[in-house]
Amino acid sequence: MPQLAERLHEPRIPGPYDLSPRYTDRVTKASWIARTFAPVLRGRILDVGCDEGRLRHEIQDPSARYIGLDVNPGADVVLDLDLGDLPFEDRAFDCVLCTDVLEHLTRPHEVFDELCRVSADTVIVSLPNSVRSLLLAILEGGEGRLKHYGLPAEPPADRHKWFFGFEDAASFVRERAERVGMRIEQLDAEDEQGPYWIGPGGADLLQSPNIRLGTLWAVLRR
Repeated sequence: MPQLAERLHEPRIPGPYDLSPRYTDRVTKASWIARTFAPVLRGRILDVGCDEGRLRHEIQDPSARYIGLDVNPGADVVLDLDLGDLPFEDRAFDCVLCTDVLEHLTRPHEVFDELCRVSADTVIVSLPNSVRSLLLAILEGGEGRLKHYGLPAEPPADRHKWFFGFEDAASFVRERAERVGMRIEQLDAEDEQGPYWIGPGGADLLQSPNIRLGTLWAVLRR
């Protein structure tokens, strides 16, 4: 059985992008993405689940051509990802982003494959670690309630349809990427911290990727 310290790093693939600076909201997230992934945010860029398209104004390459796709009116392309595939030719974009989106969909597997299909070079995907979020919510006095789950009196506009930890997310990305012929340049977490529980012999029983690691970020290359 592998040591706990080894298990912590099993799902991760180090890469060239520094994920250590953290963002605090959607506005700072857009600028963080633009800085962190500047080397590949060039040419034709597709932002799937773009929200208000904030990334458009943060991309550092002035010659880049940005298209934002979202279910909300106001996006360059309006599409419900659960109802149809991406309306683009194969390898139509140099870089395709889909950040904190797949967990909201009924069909994340099909959409992931579509992201790869329309990319000629790079796909950037992020997925939350809901297991860690739940544990932290409990420890912080949230009584186990999570923002994107539960059963509120009114139907929420923003909720997740899948509950998973870091290891599940890493396996999903690895296996789907291999099926569609993409290689993983980096697969890592934007944060690494969490509660600890020292058991017999001094081992931290919570030293698990599902407890310690935050949102997963993956960069795939063709």
